[in-house]
Amino acid sequence: MEAEIEQIGKRVLDAPVGYVEQTISEIIKKPVYLKVVEQNSISGTKYLRKIVIGHDKFPILRANVKFDSKNIPTSVMTAILQKRESMGRILRSNEIVAQRRTTSVTLDPVASTVTREYEILCNDLVWFHVSEEIRLDFLRACKDG
Repeated sequence: MEAEIEQIGKRVLDAPVGYVEQTISEIIKKPVYLKVVEQNSISGTKYLRKIVIGHDKFPILRANVKFDSKNIPTSVMTAILQKRESMGRILRSNEIVAQRRTTSVTLDPVASTVTREYEILCNDLVWFHVSEEIRLDFLRACKDG
């Protein structure tokens, strides 16, 4: 069972930039929501966005996204400030090709979580710094429920 949980978590981790919501929905075979919990300027042009992706009352993934608006095109920033869509979906709708550079991944089998730190780059420039936690127990509960 633990190997299956790790395999499910790996599938989320391997999702291409902009497809995490879709991948979670495919795994659990249920619709998911994305909620922007908070988004604030933390200093000058720097922002912090906190999001949750979940199903029903289960917050499957929580992420903190830090970014600097001076590095991001106006059309993308306008969509981000509306707080309606995920960063990945915004990039896709603006036809921006981005890459993920993972800096760390940690599996905590006791807490049944995977944490990951990564950067989203466009043209070798870091646009977003992301820190996320995936609740494997909630992912499995939604998949099996």
